[in-house]
Amino acid sequence: MKYPIFLFSAIFIIISLSLQFSGCSHSRELTEFDLQKQFIDLEDSTSKNYITSSIPIDSADITKLIYDIWRIETDKYPDNIKIYARVYDSLGHFINSMAEPYIKNKDVKYFTKIDEGLGKIYNKKMVNIPQFSVREFGANDSIPYNIVLNLDNSGSMSGVYNTIMDGAELFTSMKFKYDKLAITGFNENYEVISTLNINTDEILEKLKNYRNKGLGRYSSVNESIFKSMDLFEFTSNEVPRVMALFTDGDENFSKREIGDIIKKAKQQKIHIFCVAFGYSKDSDLREIAKYTGGKFYKAYTKEELTAIFRDIYMSLRNFYLIDYVPPKYYGMHYVFSHLTVPGLDSNLIAQGEYDVSDFWRDPGDEFVIPINFDFAKWDIKPESLPVIDELVDQMMSRPKLKIEIQGHTDNVGTQEFNQVLSEKRANAVKEAIVSRGIDESRIRTRGFGLTRPIANNDTEEGRAKNRRTQFVILAK
Repeated sequence: MKYPIFLFSAIFIIISLSLQFSGCSHSRELTEFDLQKQFIDLEDSTSKNYITSSIPIDSADITKLIYDIWRIETDKYPDNIKIYARVYDSLGHFINSMAEPYIKNKDVKYFTKIDEGLGKIYNKKMVNIPQFSVREFGANDSIPYNIVLNLDNSGSMSGVYNTIMDGAELFTSMKFKYDKLAITGFNENYEVISTLNINTDEILEKLKNYRNKGLGRYSSVNESIFKSMDLFEFTSNEVPRVMALFTDGDENFSKREIGDIIKKAKQQKIHIFCVAFGYSKDSDLREIAKYTGGKFYKAYTKEELTAIFRDIYMSLRNFYLIDYVPPKYYGMHYVFSHLTVPGLDSNLIAQGEYDVSDFWRDPGDEFVIPINFDFAKWDIKPESLPVIDELVDQMMSRPKLKIEIQGHTDNVGTQEFNQVLSEKRANAVKEAIVSRGIDESRIRTRGFGLTRPIANNDTEEGRAKNRRTQFVILAK
């Protein structure tokens, strides 16, 4: 059963007044058992404390500290994970001078431990990350950004449109000298207000002219995101690419699926921040932010919207970058990062999550999961059984998900032999999944033998690629 995060928060607060949640959530020191209990969907819950300025740790009131994971980049998984963490106080000050190269007291180690919880429902486990590095970034680190602001001006935004435009002007005015900023707007139509530009005055002038155009009737959210990514086409992917989308998520015009958006964003290394307002339709926006390494925000007041504009830009400039090699797990990862501050009785723990499976894809999409078999056999090798567990966890976490399992072989042997072998291998994977509690009606199997190679069978490398277990999403 899935419990809402506020219920867990209430239980923990009763047990210990020191427990707190914020950002991707944070808490005081918890036992490993307590952390295991929190393998729940964090839903990118948004802190109501927004960053406005920066102060050093020796000037901060440590009793007011908050530690959160702002966002997570999985671009280089499984070789590397990048955690963008923030330490700040309840007054909105980012707390600096806690890691190299800006740490003042080199005798203190603030970032002390990282654990990962693997799996959401089935056969969950907790693992410790033995090695990680932390690097502090601040306003003095002149990192240029390529940024696109994507603004919803459909009729449903009429109550907050002026606030969004005010926030866009604020965001533009905060732009650093070498940042390139573009602004787009959409309703049933899509418009590039300003292409990527470093001239703040020019951008502000174009924004003011657009403001007077008025609202449209419909909202093509997905199409506007997809088109706005094209603005990054001629930029270096070594310079961070960020899109900030401001909308209520009420998609009622375009035919673009979110899988198309996530796929394109991953290919182009674009991180999408989705800001939803009021009684918005959040599920797609949360999915887009999660799988592109961005951040989901939820605002209920005009004041919050303005604060979020500032928070996004401040947090692009002020963060602690934590790097490590993650455990290999094809699915949901929960991150628990411990912060030790001298003078506090217990640690602060920032929590975040990321999912490296392919089940964000749309129905009809195909992808390969590495499941190994002995030569000419259909018994799943022991080293692939954890992959089966990971698949089961994904299917338990997504009760509407239906899949097709396809067996494919190389061209060694006869067509008849390979056809039977591919069918038996696909059925072996299905049986392993069903034996762990998944209804067999959610899985279809097919064998294609040697008829659908994806590489040249003349080389061993090519034949290895052709011997594959392929999955197709049938329904979500």
